[in-house]
This record gives sequence, C-alpha cells and structure tokens, in this order.
Amino acid sequence: MRNRLFRVLAATTLFMAGATLCLTPASAVPIPGGQITTIFIPGADGVPMNAVITAPPDLAAHKNALVLQPSGWGVPSMGSIGSAYKLSAADGFVSIEYTARGMYLSGGDVDLFGEKDAEDASAIIDWAIANLNVDPERIAVAGGSYGAGLSVLAAAHDSRIKAIVADSPPGDLADALAPNGTPKTGGPVALALAGVATNRFSPELVRRGLDAIVRGNGVAFDSLASRHVLADAIPKLNTNGTAVFLAHDWQDSLLPVGPTYSMFDQLTGPKMLYLAPGDHSTAGGAGQIVGLPNSFWDAGLRWLDHYVNGTDNGIDREPAVNIQAADTVSLLPDPNALVHFDSVADAQAALRDFPLSAPAAGVMGGDPNESWSQPLTSGPTTAIAAVPYVTGSLAQLGLAPAIPIGSVDRYVAGVWRTAPFANGGVVSGKVHLNLTVTPPSSDLTMIGILYDEGPDGNGKNISYWPITRHGLAPGAPTSVEWDLAPTYWNLAPGHRLTLTVTTQDPIPFDSATPMGSQVVFSAPSVAELPVRTS
Repeated sequence: MRNRLFRVLAATTLFMAGATLCLTPASAVPIPGGQITTIFIPGADGVPMNAVITAPPDLAAHKNALVLQPSGWGVPSMGSIGSAYKLSAADGFVSIEYTARGMYLSGGDVDLFGEKDAEDASAIIDWAIANLNVDPERIAVAGGSYGAGLSVLAAAHDSRIKAIVADSPPGDLADALAPNGTPKTGGPVALALAGVATNRFSPELVRRGLDAIVRGNGVAFDSLASRHVLADAIPKLNTNGTAVFLAHDWQDSLLPVGPTYSMFDQLTGPKMLYLAPGDHSTAGGAGQIVGLPNSFWDAGLRWLDHYVNGTDNGIDREPAVNIQAADTVSLLPDPNALVHFDSVADAQAALRDFPLSAPAAGVMGGDPNESWSQPLTSGPTTAIAAVPYVTGSLAQLGLAPAIPIGSVDRYVAGVWRTAPFANGGVVSGKVHLNLTVTPPSSDLTMIGILYDEGPDGNGKNISYWPITRHGLAPGAPTSVEWDLAPTYWNLAPGHRLTLTVTTQDPIPFDSATPMGSQVVFSAPSVAELPVRTS
C-alpha cells in the first residue's frame, strides 16, 4: 500500500509536469570573451536552448576547439561547470553547456533521446561555428547520466564530433526501468519526481510514465523508439570513427552498468572504458560538476585534448579497459587501484558450472546427476538485492552492510553455497543462472543475488538481477535463464560464493509471483560463475 500511494503521488506530479507551460526565455546576453555567459541558442526548429558558454580569454585570437556538454535529467545548464572550466582554461575549448530540450528554460518537450535531441546538438554546433570562432574540425561532446546519453546520440548523428566522454550513459531505457520485465519500485518514480518542477513531458511520455508508475507495467517503455540508446549508436560511431570514452559505476541502480560493459568491445574506433565502485554517477560526478581531481574525468579530459586538439599526452597508448574492483573502498575512483586490460573480453573469467542441489542441502557445485525437487513459499526475506541510490553509494565508502546468510529463510528462498576458495580469487563477468522452476501461476518473478560470504557467515552483495516471465503454464516445469549484473570482485582467501534466489524483494522490485504461493525448484539447475582462482 505504501508503494502504491507513493506511486500515485509521483504519477500526479508527473501529469502536472506534462501540463506545465514553457517558460518564456530571457533575452540573450552578449558573450564577453574569457567569461562565463548565459545565452539562448536556437535548437532544432528554432526552439530556444538555454546555454552557458565558457570561453578561453583569447577567444577572438584564433580558431578554438568546441565541446558541447548537455545537461543531466532535470539539471540546468550549469551541471558541468567544473569540467567546462578545466577544458576552457587548460585546453582552450569553448564549452557550451546546454539544458536539454523540454527542461528548465529550454523550449519544447522532453524528447528522451529522440531525433529532436540529436538535431538540437547539430544546431548548436552550427551556431557555434558561425558565432564563436570555432574550428569545425575540432568538435567534441561530453556529459554524465542523461547528458551522457545525449552525448552518445549527438556523436552518432553528427560526424563532425570527433570525440566523446560519456559517464554513466543509459544503454536500454526499458531495461533500466524494468530489468528483464521486472518493474523497479524506485526508478520511474525517482525520474518523475526529479523532473516535476523543471521538465515538460509530451502526452506520450506522460502516458508511459503513468503506466509504469501506477500500473507497475514492466513493458511500458518496451516499444519506445529510442529505448536502445547505446546499441543504436555504436554502428554509427564506428562508421564515423568517433573516439569514444565511457565510464560507469558498478552498483549503478538507475542506469545499470550492463550495457556499457557488454557493448564496449563492439566499438571499433579509438575507445577507452573506466569502471569503479559506486551508484549512479557517484564515482565521476565530482569531476564533472565541480572539477575536483577525479580519475574518470581527468582521463576523459585528456581524451578530448588528444583526439580533438591533437595533444600528444599518451592516452592513446594506455590500456583500453581500466577497472577498479567493485569491492574496493574509495570516495573517488582511485587510479592506484586500477587493473588494466585490452578489452572487456580479456577482463572476464571463464564461466565454470556449479550444479545446484536441493535448497534444503544448499550446495552450489554438487552432483550434476542428482535428481531433486523442493517447493518454496513466495515471500520477502533478508536477502535484499539493493536499496536504490543507497547501497551502491555505501559500497563505494566501504559501508555496505553484510547480511548474516543464516538469517535467510530457507522455506522462502533458495540458498546455495560453494566450498571456501582457499586461496581466494576474482569474480569477473556475469553470473549465468539456469533454473528449472514450476510456477504457481502464469506470472513469475525471481531475483538472484550472489554474495561474498566470509568465514563468519556474513555475506556482502556482489551482484544481483531479477527476471519476470509471463504466459507460463502453471504447474508445468520450465527452464528460466538469466544473467546477473556484471562485476569485478576480489574474493579473499577462505571466502565462499553464496547464491540466493527469491520471488519477492519489495524494496527494489515489484514481483509478479503471487505472495504466499508455492514455487517448486528442481533439477537440473545450475549456476555458471565467472570465477578465476588464485
């Protein structure tokens, strides 16, 4: 009931935001060279785009490189002022931070990575070339979160963009809001609440938002034309030869790391990837917003300086994939904690089969020929996948709580444990689950969580992911396969891996499994673990 009331409130505010009238833009301010100036630039179809321009002091003396920095969701144009100042002062870029269409003082409706968003970026580039002494051969784009998605979109659309930096970009919008068709309790609500005072939504986006929030429809955004932001962009980026720098946080609960991780190796041009602990944009945000020392954005700015200005700073000779393990502790990404690889594929450990016993025995890595069947009651347990926007941030600080594995109710959850790894190891890649399940109804949700369990019996969450299936035959065994989110996790000597699978996890997800019903787990069931032992 609490979740439903919260959703209705968010839906009401979302509807009000959709009805909000566009704010009348202020008069444009002339650009004094070397200062920060607010202005309105015509976007696609002449829609006014509110922008902040940071220019080097010698703007008129020579042609300058240009970097566009589109805003994040519900964030005004000043959201990248830290990186803009660094690019302007140190590397001679003219930086145009602009508020995305349909947000704050910019005109139009939110386009959600549509054609108008792409055309807005090109129109701003055209205006900058005509008005700001910009070199049309030296153009870049950079952003975080929603701005990262707009950056990817802009570079795919406009071949004049030579390089991009995208921190925590969206990959698949539908899967971010309802992973494997499982509605998040907080994702759509958080986005609606973040934009109610500042964004103007089209009737179509309002309809989809209401469907997701009020009705818990896990496929509300599946038919959205722009849902596959990264997958749609990669072939065009490859054709354009764009130099692509991506960064992401392992525990990102809003725009999960999975697509960035999985698709990076598909890029064929110059590319670099940084991964570190944290929730949504918490690893890189300080570098982008206020310009603090930050390995994500420090490397990203060097990337732009090399691939746009031609500076020989050596970044083109550095490893393509740079990983800080998800279990390391640092307020900001630690360059001294990085491990380096030539590709994501090189970083991954080979999958190893661990057959599952009956949950009552709880063995992961047992007899693959064992025949077993065991019913479990659908209900919540202490095995909680994540508290959105909290768990990842605490993990980054080393404060994520470990749960007593013994507290997980074995009548409600499947719990399986490997033998201890005497010399430790590394979990690197995606856990793949293939479970035989007999559903009690045509609708079934399951949530898998992998833990690092210490000798004291306490487990830390390594990775998780849900799946929801509809149209099943009640009472008929079926195979359900899915991957948990990717990770890179150091396993200490003497620790073991523990898997829990539940059908209710109400803090992060809505479940389609009827509460109190019986779900039967049976053989064959197997967990494939990407673990490399020492």
